[in-house]
Amino acid sequence: MFQGFYDLTSTMVTQNRNMNIISNNMSNVSTPGYKADDLMMSTFREELIYRYDRAGKTPVGTVSRMALADERVTDYTEGGLRETGGSLDVGLSGNGFFTIQTSDGVVYTRNGSFNLDNQGYLILQGFGRVMGLNGPIQLPTDKVSINKNGAITSTETGQYYGTLQIVDFADYNQLTKISGGMFRADGQAQAAQGASVTQKYIEDSNVSMVDEMTAMMSGQRALQSAAQVLRMYDQLTSRMSQIGTIA
Repeated sequence: MFQGFYDLTSTMVTQNRNMNIISNNMSNVSTPGYKADDLMMSTFREELIYRYDRAGKTPVGTVSRMALADERVTDYTEGGLRETGGSLDVGLSGNGFFTIQTSDGVVYTRNGSFNLDNQGYLILQGFGRVMGLNGPIQLPTDKVSINKNGAITSTETGQYYGTLQIVDFADYNQLTKISGGMFRADGQAQAAQGASVTQKYIEDSNVSMVDEMTAMMSGQRALQSAAQVLRMYDQLTSRMSQIGTIA
């Protein structure tokens, strides 16, 4: 019986973590370029089950005890491109990330919803300046054309202002999500191959609200079931202790 306390409690803890991830996905369903997370679960302490009969003790299989939250995995599948009409909005197709210089260092994102700050630098609002191949990109106007390679020129004079720095990584396991679809990297970035930029579009989040709602309902049921059975265990333990006291 007491093993049941461990099993049920581990299920509740794991489902709570799963619900947190699902809630975060749902809150970022409208964040451009956001990549959904998923919780990979595993089990702990596999035990061999025996059958006892006249023939003696016979092994019949194994049972896994205690569900555990193994790791958080990010789905890097592309979201769809959505037209915005904004001249500084860019949607990214193919593998790669935009490079953003923040006060805490360089971060990477698929969010191409850019603006200009009061000094004319191209920025991702709330994070930092957008990096070009030769450093931060400064524009005197938002009347610009951005080609599929990320080169930015004036629509009026044709003047070249810079090219968006789009990078990729050989191993996405070296990326760590920080917030709002932003990533830090432990390894060396390299120029993205085959990435394409589309002006006046942004990449939508790849979160499926239907899938997340379904996962949330399933997780809630598992959490409620474990809590109900845990209360039953607690009541049985309490009655057993009362019987022991009376005896």
